[in-house]
Amino acid sequence: MRSTRTAAVSAALLSLTFLAGCGGGDGDDDKKSDDKVTETVTPTPSETPTTEATAPTTDSSATPMDPTGDVTQEQLDAALLTAEEVGAGFVLGTYTDTDDPPLCDPDGTPLDEQFPPQVTGGVELDHSDGIAAIQEELAIYESDEAAATAFAAGLAGLNCTDGTTGDGTAVTIGAPQDVTANVDTTGLGTSTAYEITSESFQGVLIVTLAHRVILATSFAATPDADTSAFPNPIDVQAAAFAKALAN
Repeated sequence: MRSTRTAAVSAALLSLTFLAGCGGGDGDDDKKSDDKVTETVTPTPSETPTTEATAPTTDSSATPMDPTGDVTQEQLDAALLTAEEVGAGFVLGTYTDTDDPPLCDPDGTPLDEQFPPQVTGGVELDHSDGIAAIQEELAIYESDEAAATAFAAGLAGLNCTDGTTGDGTAVTIGAPQDVTANVDTTGLGTSTAYEITSESFQGVLIVTLAHRVILATSFAATPDADTSAFPNPIDVQAAAFAKALAN
């Protein structure tokens, strides 16, 4: 049984999701993601998302993803980070698809109901002490244009200061920060980070667009958690992006 603290942090991740209501493509609509792996890292709202920390390690031989080729569910699942690639202290959690509307439009339609990807997946990893968790979501669209349209709509759904989650929790959304230079050295993508906080959690959401790919990584921790020893969330997003390209 998960602790109350772990459950609370996992619930916070659902509030920070970018690709809400993940519905798989290529005949995988009913495929669940509970067996997919992910890693965890977490920031503090008192620190900017670019604070110094130990970087996760992945294969440095990443090559650009074919912008026109098909991507299978198996390939996408293999592109998600593992706990070993992020750091010690985290265990596999339960990844949950959500159908929440955008934080700034609580009456709106979830992003991937508006713009369904061809194939999508995600994973969650929880800190063993129940103080932090991370969720990685990866979606592949049928074209660069479709991905760009979905990405723009997702950013629009974060364009406010005071938002509301699907369960009615009030959140504060920080100004968007361009972290492209920290995430992508290939020149293929664009990345934006947001600090999102509430009375029950501190969090960071980082989203990256590259050709047909949208990568979103959500970090959440309890309000009193000291996250200074965790890997930098920007570094984790960079590692996730490099692995996605390699796969």
